[in-house]
Amino acid sequence: MSTVSCLLPPETGLFLHASSVVVDGGAVLFLGHSTAGKSTLARLLGTKCPVLADDAVHVTRCGRSEWRVVDGSFRYENDCRPEEWPRELSRRAGAGAVRLKACCRLHKAPELRVEPMEPIERARHLLDAVMEMDLQRKAGRGQGAGEGAGAVQSAVLQMRKRWFGEVAEIARQVPGWHLWFDKQTEAGRILHRMEEAIRGAEIQN
Repeated sequence: MSTVSCLLPPETGLFLHASSVVVDGGAVLFLGHSTAGKSTLARLLGTKCPVLADDAVHVTRCGRSEWRVVDGSFRYENDCRPEEWPRELSRRAGAGAVRLKACCRLHKAPELRVEPMEPIERARHLLDAVMEMDLQRKAGRGQGAGEGAGAVQSAVLQMRKRWFGEVAEIARQVPGWHLWFDKQTEAGRILHRMEEAIRGAEIQN
């Protein structure tokens, strides 16, 4: 494997710092910074629906307007080296990648509330989730100024352009909401509000 490829994330798809559950056969991503409640909400809803991931996901395009999600936690496993990630992604996708259905930006509040999130907001929060993954944020660092540095930086630039383009497309194609909740909120209520929002978006489309 080349020096360039060893220093960079996989050439397809995106890692996101997000948790995810499966609702009506589709993946819902939960976005937010480290204290927003992503893992908390995944565990809470895990009593009502399957948990796909509690900290990291990988999203890959499947066709013109469909995106597939797998658990990206292997990213943190010491025995899974970066050069093995494409093979691990293929294995997980073959075992059951889930269609991306929606994304939610989480907020903590005592009262449960769900409000639509505009595409520009979705893009911003999705890009935050991309850049919170250290391999993507630090892509190309450590190469120095020696031989191959120019090739690495060129590859990083092209990869970031791809990330921005894919984030923009996901934001246009996948509905999203702001979700305010508290860890004391009953899981069934949260799931019901999410299902209502998703069904409403599907009817509009």
